[in-house]
Amino acid sequence: MKFGFVCGRACLNFAGTMKHRYTSREEGMTSPQLLSEWAVQAGLVDSGIEVSDQDLATAIEVREAIFRTATARLDDRQPEPADVDLLNQRAAQPQLTPRLLVNGGTCREGTAPQLIASLAADLLDLLAGPGIANVKRCDHPNCSLLYIDSSRAKNRHWCGMATCGNKAKVQAFRARQRAAAN
Repeated sequence: MKFGFVCGRACLNFAGTMKHRYTSREEGMTSPQLLSEWAVQAGLVDSGIEVSDQDLATAIEVREAIFRTATARLDDRQPEPADVDLLNQRAAQPQLTPRLLVNGGTCREGTAPQLIASLAADLLDLLAGPGIANVKRCDHPNCSLLYIDSSRAKNRHWCGMATCGNKAKVQAFRARQRAAAN
């Protein structure tokens, strides 16, 4: 499976593995192997990692806490106490760490619990820094992605121009054509 990485942070990209949260919910993490593939595609590890069913369940639990906590911040609400506890607990665990090899190269490897800890810690780092002010929701009605608006004017509306932005512009164009035809 090919995953998308348009959100600007690993934690937000991971939260985006549940698509269309407000409409037809599409789960992207349906097997332990998919979590391993996501980690490789995200560039967090160089090769697949072993993921158990329990690791996957924990990752999904953390993913949902990441999404709820980030959206609570966007809505100027306090996060759920259970989410705070879960994220703090997971972020305090050992995280993925690159290793220096004897030949001077580097290697990125780790375990599923380290991956989960890294994702929780990434959200905490985002919340603690100035980047949280640039987190936005995609304006497309069928998209539930959160992303970092890195545009100079901070006026980005969609998670990605190639996906939701293009769809929205095509829909607006067709609506103008229909209105002009009437």
